[in-house]
Amino acid sequence: MPHTSQPPYLGQSHASGTVIDVKGGRKPVEDLQVGDLVRTKDNGHQPVRWIAARTLTRSTLQADPSLRPIRIRAGALGERKPARDLVVSPQHCVLLDDWRCELLFGEDEMLAPAQTLVNDDSITVDHDADRVTYYHFMFDRHEIVYSNGAETESFHPGAAGIDDVTDAKREELFRLYPELAVDTGRYGPQARAALKDFEVEVLMAI
Repeated sequence: MPHTSQPPYLGQSHASGTVIDVKGGRKPVEDLQVGDLVRTKDNGHQPVRWIAARTLTRSTLQADPSLRPIRIRAGALGERKPARDLVVSPQHCVLLDDWRCELLFGEDEMLAPAQTLVNDDSITVDHDADRVTYYHFMFDRHEIVYSNGAETESFHPGAAGIDDVTDAKREELFRLYPELAVDTGRYGPQARAALKDFEVEVLMAI
């Protein structure tokens, strides 16, 4: 049976309708299953180990606007990046390969939370959404995947903050990865360095 649950944590999540590159083609995120081979930027096709989902209703989004999805318009991150609008949770990181990353931080590529890139034009808070289902999925290591043609992150239990999840969710992760019960750092590093909010502000100001 797939390892699925309903976690309270929504940090690294793709919204339903997002198309993920998998071996042999593409697949909507809501149709992903544990064991599916997903195309990654660094390590070829990797099997999904864990999947979680949570649906937020209109009342939930109205009560806590910080949970509203971020809409990244087609082409906002570069030519055909994404190929069509991409909707993710606010803290979901996308990969930037902007020349400013090298200039300011000495990195060719860096991760940035979607909400820090909001410009009220090509990247916006989706105020029209009255319902959203968020999905996140995890591999044996943190990976960069292809989502609607854009490069985005998979779930990282350490970066996400494993203390924020329910007891049942935590136990599920510990069954899959017993070493995380001792130290979440044993999962490994993020696939790229992650920009802090103020660093994104500096980068975008240039």
